[in-house]
Amino acid sequence: MRLRVRHAASITPSRHSHGRGSAHASRREPGGSAHPGPERRHGLEYEGQDGAVHGGLARDGRCAAIELARLEAEVLVVGHNQARGAAAAEPIRATGGSAQFLCADMGEAADVCVLATAVLARSGPVHVLIHSAGGLLPAGARTREGIDRGFAQNFLGAFLLTRLLEDRLLASAPARVITVGSSAHKLLKTADIDALIHPGQADPRQGSNQRGRYQMRSYQTAKLAVTTWTYGLARRWAGRGVTANLLDPGIMKGKSGSEQFEGPALMGILMSYVIPFFAAAGVQRGSQQYVRLAADPTLATVSGRNFVKGKEKKQASSPLSLDPAVQQRIYDAAQA
Repeated sequence: MRLRVRHAASITPSRHSHGRGSAHASRREPGGSAHPGPERRHGLEYEGQDGAVHGGLARDGRCAAIELARLEAEVLVVGHNQARGAAAAEPIRATGGSAQFLCADMGEAADVCVLATAVLARSGPVHVLIHSAGGLLPAGARTREGIDRGFAQNFLGAFLLTRLLEDRLLASAPARVITVGSSAHKLLKTADIDALIHPGQADPRQGSNQRGRYQMRSYQTAKLAVTTWTYGLARRWAGRGVTANLLDPGIMKGKSGSEQFEGPALMGILMSYVIPFFAAAGVQRGSQQYVRLAADPTLATVSGRNFVKGKEKKQASSPLSLDPAVQQRIYDAAQA
């Protein structure tokens, strides 16, 4: 399996929420009084569940992990940067929750396998898995297996980790898988998956127009793959207690991944600064979208849906993403 996901964080059950003889463990208020049932905040509930969040070192992913920790989740922060990962775990611990950092390059299949083994070695269930890694990578970036890193980061890593954790997710039902999509996939009219699985070496003579187009094509195709795959998961798990939904949180304030755009400078300025200035939502608002899909009890059985900026959008997917032949081609390429 080929993949790349840059950062990840896992949400696992809080140790102090287990072993009390009840699925709804009581919690103590600062004054010492106890109240039964799961933590509830703005209509959300969390019962010490287990899960994973990719993109946990990004600001919105980190904020989401903090909020879930406040709902008694135990958090594993995963990324390739030791210093940033350790720093990301600190504010989670400050909430009184549990957080651990695991250093792994999610761009390589071997590292993801090691990560999955570490998650599975923890005896608790896995109730929530959030895939939010993404962004643009250099046009010439390749994995060790020679795959386009942009495609691997935005799709293949999520595919592999979910496959490795699938049995645990099903055994942990009810469980939820949330994958970050993008309306950018709707710009595609055709999908050449093989061109990203076997891209060859980048031509150093390429100009900025060619590099920029390649990056955008890689990103759009990956998000198309994410969309079709998530719908496939919803069908695969129907009636088995595990849901799969898409989330397009929109543009968030802070780094968005577009800073690595190699196309024309003016387009890069528009993508990285001008458009976010007018359209970006605050990090807190963005993180609330993740938390809602992970913990809102009214969404416990909702599956195969696409949420854009927190609201379900029935027309948020392109006709291409719903084409059975395209779905099969993407699945076969990811399995290879």
